[in-house]
Amino acid sequence: MAFTIHTGTAGTVRRNFWNNVHFHPTDAVEDLWGQEILNRWSADGTAQYLRLYTMFEDMVSRNDDGQLVFDFTDQDRRLDFAVSKGFRLLLCFNFMPVAMAADPVNLSGKRYKDKHFCRSKPADYEEWRLLCRKQTEHLVARYGLETVSQWLFHCWNEPDLGFWMFPKFFFECTPEEKEEKIVEYCRLYDYFEAGVHEAAPEIRVGGPSCGHYKDFFERVMEHAASGKNFVTGKTGTRLDFVSMHCYSSIPQDVHDPLRYRVCPESIVRQYQTYRAIMARHGFADTPAVIDEWAAAAEGYLGIEQDPRMRFRETEYYAAFYFRLIDLMSRLEIPPERMMICLSGQDFNTNDFDGHRTFFTARGWCKPIGNAFALAAKLGEERLPCETELPRDTGVIATRRADGAAVIAFYHHVSEFGQFGKTEVIPFEADGLPERYELRRWRIDQVFSNAFTAWSRLGSPAQPTVWEREQISRHARLEEARDAVAGGRTFSGEVVLTPNSVELFEFKPV
Repeated sequence: MAFTIHTGTAGTVRRNFWNNVHFHPTDAVEDLWGQEILNRWSADGTAQYLRLYTMFEDMVSRNDDGQLVFDFTDQDRRLDFAVSKGFRLLLCFNFMPVAMAADPVNLSGKRYKDKHFCRSKPADYEEWRLLCRKQTEHLVARYGLETVSQWLFHCWNEPDLGFWMFPKFFFECTPEEKEEKIVEYCRLYDYFEAGVHEAAPEIRVGGPSCGHYKDFFERVMEHAASGKNFVTGKTGTRLDFVSMHCYSSIPQDVHDPLRYRVCPESIVRQYQTYRAIMARHGFADTPAVIDEWAAAAEGYLGIEQDPRMRFRETEYYAAFYFRLIDLMSRLEIPPERMMICLSGQDFNTNDFDGHRTFFTARGWCKPIGNAFALAAKLGEERLPCETELPRDTGVIATRRADGAAVIAFYHHVSEFGQFGKTEVIPFEADGLPERYELRRWRIDQVFSNAFTAWSRLGSPAQPTVWEREQISRHARLEEARDAVAGGRTFSGEVVLTPNSVELFEFKPV
């Protein structure tokens, strides 16, 4: 029995919060391969906000008199390119310049371009405050307050993990180390907030971008609400938004080598837990930003290290993404922004190697990259759709500002490698324009799927010209365009194979 979607009725406003990216590594923005990715997003208008690191380690030194010297040249080169392409930025203020560090040898292992970051607290918090002020003043002077006031600034990355003070997870710390880690982060945040707002009170700031540990997160919320501010001595700290990371799974925690279960519901539950903690401390109405999310953590893990990471190459991840959008947009308070994490891109040396990317080494778009582009077509008004759909399927019915009704169906099977059954869903859409153009796009095991095309060719490490052409054809978002139609009502059906997405666009003519 068909169900009806009333495209002419009023819906719930749900601004697109899902087309944003944590782009990593930040210094790839100055490289041709990084710029090629940003050029593609800019051309099709899919990515709204980019999360980038300030990379303070590149810009601060001392002169012969011991005075701090600030050189923003490297950062300017990166941000100039991103801004020129129309992206808004979420800037993560980190890591500690060695010249300012209390423990200058507290360094990470080698990262991209053989660099290291310093996880130390500052030797002098007033210098950290000065750095945050100088950084903000420079950005406002270079890009203008009108532009920069639309950005978001936040303090540090995953301070509950090994990126802040101690090179280990929060649960591995002694009680004394845990307390020091929390207190010093709260101090770091207060001086960050003071420095930024001395330069530009209009800019929105937030934190703590915890990676996992809710007890760390709760202490930061408690401090921001009722703690003694380390700078002003008054109660509380300005917190314009609260940031957090939500991953569906940690690969090392799932030990079955043949089966891997990741589900969007896990991300939603984590987000709701964070929001409950926020509410307990008076931040119930404060916007939240999930500045990193992914179906699995550990972006550097590829198929060679963990064969289960093959799911990142397939239609499975595309269906996962649409179900996550569906679940999040149904919440009373969805996140203001949700940024898919593409860390691991610098490990991407072979095609379809299981890293957390939208594109292969040769630039072929994966199904998750096509899903990101497809999701940008959804409207910002979610239409009511009361129906019982088969298990593992769902529908996102929306209306765009241009009057187009956009309806996405998906089928997602949570356990990767397990096969569900194909579902045929008849539906009717009424209230359509008198005349409209119907366009349809599909992502499944065959359509918009470069990985399947490559696999059917025998997974060639060095594909021939003809093979590259075949893969490239399926790497594009594949569309079926129907003729202009009318009558205000459309009746049809969608056939959903396991882990598939199909989107209908009814655009007024």
